[in-house]
Amino acid sequence: MDGAIMAKLTPRQQDVVRLLAQGYSQKEAARRLGMAYGTIRKHTLAARLRTDCRSTTEIVVKAMTKP
Repeated sequence: MDGAIMAKLTPRQQDVVRLLAQGYSQKEAARRLGMAYGTIRKHTLAARLRTDCRSTTEIVVKAMTKP
């Protein structure tokens, strides 16, 4: 995971992005983290805004790419 991108995120946002990067859907990530689906969507949106990403796919790709 790219430390620069992940450093911009809260610990919970990092958890969500890690699961999405591992191939889990948002619904699956919600189940694994014991959260509501809507909460995962909010964390994903907040992470996108913090990293200037336009989509969930973009944040996952950026998080997985080494600088």
